[in-house]
Amino acid sequence: MRGVFALFLIGCFLFIPLTVFADHGEGDHWKKLSELSYKALQLTKEEKYADAKDVLGYFEREYHELADADKDLSIHHLRIFSTSYDESVKVLTEVAASHEERVNTLMGLHLLVDAVHTDHQPLWKSTQNELMSMLEKMEGAAADQELQSFYAYFNQFLVKYDKIHPALSVDLPAELLSRIDSYVKYLDENRSLVVTTDHQLQQIKFIEAALKDAYDQKQEDSADPSILWLIFTVGGGIISTLFYVGWRKYSEEKKGIQTFSKQKEYNRFR
Repeated sequence: MRGVFALFLIGCFLFIPLTVFADHGEGDHWKKLSELSYKALQLTKEEKYADAKDVLGYFEREYHELADADKDLSIHHLRIFSTSYDESVKVLTEVAASHEERVNTLMGLHLLVDAVHTDHQPLWKSTQNELMSMLEKMEGAAADQELQSFYAYFNQFLVKYDKIHPALSVDLPAELLSRIDSYVKYLDENRSLVVTTDHQLQQIKFIEAALKDAYDQKQEDSADPSILWLIFTVGGGIISTLFYVGWRKYSEEKKGIQTFSKQKEYNRFR
C-alpha cells in the first residue's frame, strides 16, 4: 500500500504545471528591473541625474543576466526596449534636455518594464483619466474655435501619449496600436484644420474610442486553454488510475488479511 501511495504522490507532483517553477527565476529578474527603473525615475525627479544614470548601469547589467528565452519579448519589442533604455541614458546627460523631458522619458522606461513584468492591471492603465480629460479639453477648444488653447492641449496630450507609448507597444495588439497611432498622426499633421472642420472634431472622437478600447483591453492568460485542458485531462486520468490501482491492491490485501484471520481462527478451534 505504501508503494502505491508513493506513486500517487509522484503523480501529483508531475501533474503540477512546470511553469510554476520555471517562471520563478524570470519573475525575480523582471521584478528587480522594475525596482531599478522606479529608483532611476525617483532620482530623476529629485534632479539627481548622475545617480539615476548609475542606477541605469545596474539596470543594464541585470537585463543582460536574463537569458534570451526569459526576456519574453519579440524582436520588435526588444528593439523598443533597447530604444527606451538608450533614450533614458541619453536624456540624463543631455544638457539641453529639460527636467520635465527627463522625468517623462524615465517614466516611459518604467511603464515599459512594468508592462512586461505585470500580468494584470499594468501602471500605464492608470493614465486613462488624464489622457481622456486632455482629449475632452481639445474637443471643447476645437468646438469653440479657440486655436491657441487647442494647440496647447494637443501638445500636452502628445507628451502624455508618448510617455505611455513604449508600454502600449508591448501590451496592445499591433492592429489596435496602429489604429491609435494613425489617428494621432493624422490629427497632428492636420491640426491647423481642427477649428474649421467637423471632420477633425470627429478625428478626436476616433482617438477617444480607440484609447477606450486600449484601456478596456484585458490581459490574455499566458497559458493556452487547449494546453491547460490537455494537462488536466491527462493528469486527471493518471490520478484516477493511481486511485483505482491503490484501491484494488488495498482491497486484495484486506481480503487476504481477513482470509488469513479466518483460517487462523478455524485452525485454532479444530
